Amino acid sequence: MPITLQLPAGRAPAVTFAVSPMVELAWAWHVLVGAEHHPERGEWAARVLGELPDDLAAELDAWSFAVRAVRATVFADPTLPLASGWDQAVTALRRMPPAQFAAAMLRPLLRVGGRSGDLADHRVRAELVALTRARGAGAVRAVRLVLEKPGAAQAAVVGLLEGCWSAFFAAEWRQIEPALCGEVRSRLGTSARGDLRAALSGLSPAIAVGEDGRVAIDKVQSKSLAVSERGLVLVPTVFGTPHVYVADEAGRPVVVHYPFPPPERAADRRLALRRLDVLAHPARLEVCRAIAVEPRSAREIARLWRLDETAVTKHLSALRAAGLVRAERVGHFVRYSLEASAIQTIGADLLGVLRR
Repeated sequence: MPITLQLPAGRAPAVTFAVSPMVELAWAWHVLVGAEHHPERGEWAARVLGELPDDLAAELDAWSFAVRAVRATVFADPTLPLASGWDQAVTALRRMPPAQFAAAMLRPLLRVGGRSGDLADHRVRAELVALTRARGAGAVRAVRLVLEKPGAAQAAVVGLLEGCWSAFFAAEWRQIEPALCGEVRSRLGTSARGDLRAALSGLSPAIAVGEDGRVAIDKVQSKSLAVSERGLVLVPTVFGTPHVYVADEAGRPVVVHYPFPPPERAADRRLALRRLDVLAHPARLEVCRAIAVEPRSAREIARLWRLDETAVTKHLSALRAAGLVRAERVGHFVRYSLEASAIQTIGADLLGVLRR
């Protein structure tokens, strides 16, 4: 069930790449409030949180609804214009009309509630508060501040971001900005030479560029987005690895955040589901158990486990097709062995699919 991007034909100025310190800080924030999803950043997150003032850490948690699975517009779309330097980005955020800021910050909760952006509707406001209660008292306080005093909420978020910049992110940005800018220059150069497919290739194992120019992004959602009129903005992220994030907001360009550098592999959703389906049969688990320690033939498995040999052969065939078992011919017999590495990756692949 991928998200499919329908690209404009030929060389298209509607497709571009951008670097944004605001977007990247939001990803670092995402890691800090969900380090268990980013084990490779666990030590970094523990160190940063251990050094942050308690009040700043508490505010990061309270406002974290803006950087979770669905991103607030101000932290997703670098065309706001927040793609320039940090000072310019903060100035743009500070000058944003409070009503626009409120709608942008509450987008994640509006998406969850399936509501429009009419924050003047008391039913919408009540549902937003209700949705937030499960996130804790700090989040409720933050959402109520946005609804009742958007200007004060805007000042609070700007202060929070400036505090993060001073406390830890300025140093991080100095380290990663050159690589991100180099990535964007390279992609833009390839696109400028008229090879859009090449510019979009290799972004992530979860992003495939077809011969027809369509881009398929392996996500839980299933939809097709035409970017000819809206435009497409691709943003590399270091802290966002391994996620691929797609921002689809009416009236705005489609924005894709992709991991940089790209991970070596990404979980194959279809393969993970297929393997789970194959292993859901109790008899196949018994067959796997029979060959987990040593290779065995179908006949030996059938006799030891008192199973029908024909059924065992069919189960082995299904397991082999799913890459969970390998076969080796020895004389007139075929011995089967468990692909232990494939079994070990099922959990990790499933987790990767769920978090993508």
